[in-house]
This record gives sequence, C-alpha cells and structure tokens, in this order.
Amino acid sequence: MAVSIDALRALLIEAGVAPEVARKLDAARPMLRQGVDSVDFPAFCALLEERLGCVLDDDSAARLSSLDDFARFLAGGQ
Repeated sequence: MAVSIDALRALLIEAGVAPEVARKLDAARPMLRQGVDSVDFPAFCALLEERLGCVLDDDSAARLSSLDDFARFLAGGQ
C-alpha cells in the first residue's frame, strides 16, 4: 500500500513528535538523527501497525530509519 511522506509525517505527529520536528524531517535521512526520540519512534511504529494493518517485527523496525524507508516498506519494496 502506498503511503505518502505527508501521511507519515501526520502519523509521527499523532505518535507524539513535535509538529515542527515532523515537518522539517528530511525524508531520506534517519529520523532519530533529526529530533525524533527513542520513545516516539516505537510509538510511531505501533501506530503504523494499528492504522495500516502492517506488521513491523524487530528486524524490520531496525532496518527502517527514514520516512523514505517506511514509504518503500509500506509500498511493498521492503
């Protein structure tokens, strides 16, 4: 399922990331290096699973670091 970067940003905000941080994220760079903290990241992953019905096991979550990574994963391009 294709999910836009803007939709992922909205989910980040819903997961607790400050809106100004989520809006400024470079989609190609790791989120944890841009102000998304280690509490918000797993909350974002859990919200993705809940809302989109995807399954993010520990291995998948460890490989996904940027918004582009998540968009590719959700589109089936893991």
